[in-house]
Amino acid sequence: MRPMANLEYTYIIRELKPMEGKHLDKFYELRSGVFRMKIGSDSVLIALGKRLHITKLLEGAPEPTGFVMKVRKELGGRKLKEVRQKGRDRIIIFDFGGMELVAEMFGGGNMVLVENGKINYVYEKKEWKDRSLKPGENYSFPPSDERELDGILKNLGDKSIASELIPLNIGITYVKKILADAGVPEAKKGSELAPAEKKKIAEVYARRMESLSPSVIIVGGNPADYSLFAEGEPFESLSAALDECFGVAEEGNPELKKLEETLAKQEERLRELDIEEKETKAKGDLIFERYAEVEELLSAYKKGGLAEIGRIAKEKGWNLDKKKKELEMEL
Repeated sequence: MRPMANLEYTYIIRELKPMEGKHLDKFYELRSGVFRMKIGSDSVLIALGKRLHITKLLEGAPEPTGFVMKVRKELGGRKLKEVRQKGRDRIIIFDFGGMELVAEMFGGGNMVLVENGKINYVYEKKEWKDRSLKPGENYSFPPSDERELDGILKNLGDKSIASELIPLNIGITYVKKILADAGVPEAKKGSELAPAEKKKIAEVYARRMESLSPSVIIVGGNPADYSLFAEGEPFESLSAALDECFGVAEEGNPELKKLEETLAKQEERLRELDIEEKETKAKGDLIFERYAEVEELLSAYKKGGLAEIGRIAKEKGWNLDKKKKELEMEL
């Protein structure tokens, strides 16, 4: 089963909001990277890098780890002031007033105790060139390229439209669904979109964001996926849909969990490669169609360099940027 997308974390905040004002009662690590915490009467399951939601499916927990003991010591009995998402990134913050429990759900995931802006304790110490997750360090969020749709559509480049829309931070799963609804090929270059296509994407995006509804897609009598686009059997909440899709049995099998995580990453990479393949094929087809002209340009460059290319470009009405060494040919 795939990990939750950014949009699903945005939606899950709605379901977590009623916990605000209630106290942290219990905190467990069920197995490596999988936690359950009880706030008020609700239990929240956090599987780092995979999913975070209210769960009704409870299971026993082993002896507390060092991280669990630290969280219990610092947050046990504290009132949850606010739960929020960092923009539309896969980062959820449980704010207990002066002390925050930050669940970083991207990649392999991590969990950080932050006290007044400084790292008090961290589940897994990590360090990058411009970011460090170690006790005593200032806590900073990873960089984000999140942008709104209007701004993206006004500044489209030569990447596929699916790639151009990634900064929406809703997840590639939903980007592809929106493009399919809008009738726009996901591999089409953003710069080649007609005004009508941009308008259609904006209309579909607005409509979809206003009508989010949790559902589970059933295949062969078994849950195959979950969605906020009402594509399958409706569920009263996204949390309930996730419980249905994952369940205790799957999480109770560590080997199966590892295989599922590997499969999810491979499926995501396949989706990316599929987009790249379509882009490369489109470029290859274009070069084949203009093969004679490309051969002429290569021969001219060998003989006279950019000056000769400039002469040909002038004759044919093409634009040559000598500084960038870029030639724009009319299609």
